[in-house]
Amino acid sequence: MRTRHALSQQDANYPHNMNTPSLTLYTALQLAFDHFNTRLFGTRLPHCLLTLRSASRVYGYHHAGRFIAPDGQVLDELGMHPGFFTLQPIEAVMSTLVHEMTHHWQNHAGTPSPSNPHNKEWADKMVSIGLQPSHTGLPGGRKTGRSMSDYILPDGPFLSACRELLSGGFTLPWLDRHAPAKPETQLAHLRALENAGVLIDMAQAPMASLPVEVQGKPTVWQPPPKKPPSRFKYVCPKCDAKAWAAINAYLSCGTCEERLIRTGPA
Repeated sequence: MRTRHALSQQDANYPHNMNTPSLTLYTALQLAFDHFNTRLFGTRLPHCLLTLRSASRVYGYHHAGRFIAPDGQVLDELGMHPGFFTLQPIEAVMSTLVHEMTHHWQNHAGTPSPSNPHNKEWADKMVSIGLQPSHTGLPGGRKTGRSMSDYILPDGPFLSACRELLSGGFTLPWLDRHAPAKPETQLAHLRALENAGVLIDMAQAPMASLPVEVQGKPTVWQPPPKKPPSRFKYVCPKCDAKAWAAINAYLSCGTCEERLIRTGPA
């Protein structure tokens, strides 16, 4: 059994080996962060900790003060879902990075709203750097709210900075094989943007060029079909009291003595 202090010579040299898979991927993400920090934020963003997490189906997130060092230094977390690296054009992945960098900017240079992470200040900053907030991810959506997507503005600073990054050969060297969404969903969204007049020449999503199988197994595992709902919402037609139960439940309101009406899945 190895102890914390029993470092071999190989362990001592390991930090100097920059060709390990973990370091190549995280180095690429840090390079992109630094590039957009310079081009879009005037190099004013403080350090944060970039992480990869695939437990959620959101593209990314920002968590203020998530990490602490033994000396007491505190860092924000900027998390990315690697499953979307496989499904989306690199420009879309980078727009997620910059979306979360804008939260990072607001946390240190603006005024975040505890009850609304996507407030007007954040939305205005997004537009100024070339990303249009929209709760639908399409033109015409709300610009502020708790859950918010965005789309790239064809003539905005972000796309120019992104193309500059990609022209230098930037790529993400590793792709998650467990897709968090169906590829058809991502393609349909891109087509909807085009139909709405948002025309951007973007790179092909990596999944389109991957082989169908590798080592006798699917290259990318798609999410399983959603299970049918097991609980449904019931509402009293008089007092609006609510309850949740199985689809064939017979429920009555204890106050109004009215039968509750099933309105849909929970």
